[in-house]
Amino acid sequence: MRTGKRTRNILLNELKARYWEELKRRCMVRMEKPMGEGTATEAEVERVAWDYYRSTVPSLQEFYSRYTPEWEVFYENESLPPAGFRVFLQRMAPTFRRRYSLMELDVDYYVERLSALPDGSDEQRRLQEFFLDQWHRRLTTKEFDYQARHIGNLCDAFHLLVPRSGGKTENDQTGSRIGWLLLNHPEMYRQLLPYERAMEQSRQLRELIAVLGRRSKGEKPSFEPRDGISEVQLVRTVVPSDIEGITVGNDLNHLLPVEYCHLSDSALYADFLKRYAERRLQVFDSRSAELPATPLKQKRPVSGQGPFIVCLDTSGSMKGRREVLAKSAVLAVAKLTERTHRRCYIIAFSEQTDCLLVKDFARDLPQLAAFLSRRLDGGTDVRPALDEAFRLMRTHGWERSDLVLVSDFEMPPATADLLADVHTARLRQTRIYGLVFGSRPEMDYVNLCDRSWTF
Repeated sequence: MRTGKRTRNILLNELKARYWEELKRRCMVRMEKPMGEGTATEAEVERVAWDYYRSTVPSLQEFYSRYTPEWEVFYENESLPPAGFRVFLQRMAPTFRRRYSLMELDVDYYVERLSALPDGSDEQRRLQEFFLDQWHRRLTTKEFDYQARHIGNLCDAFHLLVPRSGGKTENDQTGSRIGWLLLNHPEMYRQLLPYERAMEQSRQLRELIAVLGRRSKGEKPSFEPRDGISEVQLVRTVVPSDIEGITVGNDLNHLLPVEYCHLSDSALYADFLKRYAERRLQVFDSRSAELPATPLKQKRPVSGQGPFIVCLDTSGSMKGRREVLAKSAVLAVAKLTERTHRRCYIIAFSEQTDCLLVKDFARDLPQLAAFLSRRLDGGTDVRPALDEAFRLMRTHGWERSDLVLVSDFEMPPATADLLADVHTARLRQTRIYGLVFGSRPEMDYVNLCDRSWTF
């Protein structure tokens, strides 16, 4: 009779692991070129894949359970004596014919042969075992292929893996760092696309970024503290009470109540032990198996250089082409924070000021996109923006800031107090750069800059 080797090989947790590995493998292959070009990091690709995996993995419960009734019939009848097994095959013959072709499992042949052999003979037992082996192999193959097709369909539906034709388009965001970071915000990416293109095409902006980048070279980075807690202590995990469904196994801590009834019933105790040895007890499935404890990210490096401070003119006179170039400049400086590990403090000014601090470009990009979507309107009053900038420069960690002024500078001349503030800031190693729009700037402000570019 049964040797104990015929078990259901694929458990739900194993199916989940197989799905995750296949999804991650495909994503890494798809993003190999963008990762090589620095558009995305391996950790970012894995995080995007994990988010999709978490949203789709519950469907594996249904696909895992598709063949569970047939497996239950298999295990309930594989230990029958030959005479009883022959009766079982005769009763189930129509079902076998629907599920298996003659080439896969010719049930009528086995019924005929079992009927022709003496009941209880060794030949009859061997034929029964041979049939069970064939049935087990066919059922395992069908289940595996069925689940593999579902995993393949889930991977194919992932928007990151959808095949695209042609070159770089608005719909393909994986070729752009900004596009990649806004992968789940396509509307925001379409909004920033004109600024990104202008940023790539503008010679003046490329020169500004080169100058700001050189200013950051040679700095010894420090790291954000974690309040004295060692990194190995900071782990992310879940508790077994996070139940996702029902699976099979032999974890006695997660048995379904019905299994405890079997355990306490003397008539069913032997069956319980048998299914325990075969890992076929019904147990609750939790997320603990799929979300192992992992260290948090490494401490974020912080530059010893001061932040970038960008004063952006959002008055009505900056509308049109000036607006696109001005906001492109802000985006370019903010993007530079990833490479230099410096912060970027943006002060938008017209008749009043509005501020945004970008500490982590990847995390803060959606907020930056929303910030840049503000309408341009009103008059120009640069003094509150400069007061805010100079106030920051007097605080710890902001002494060596680079100040970038983005404006048409169509405003009243600079006051003596402003000139004194500029002189004090220079003593703290602040550099001032200007992006000048239009042909009628107030030269007092342009002359304050260490270097300026005219658009």
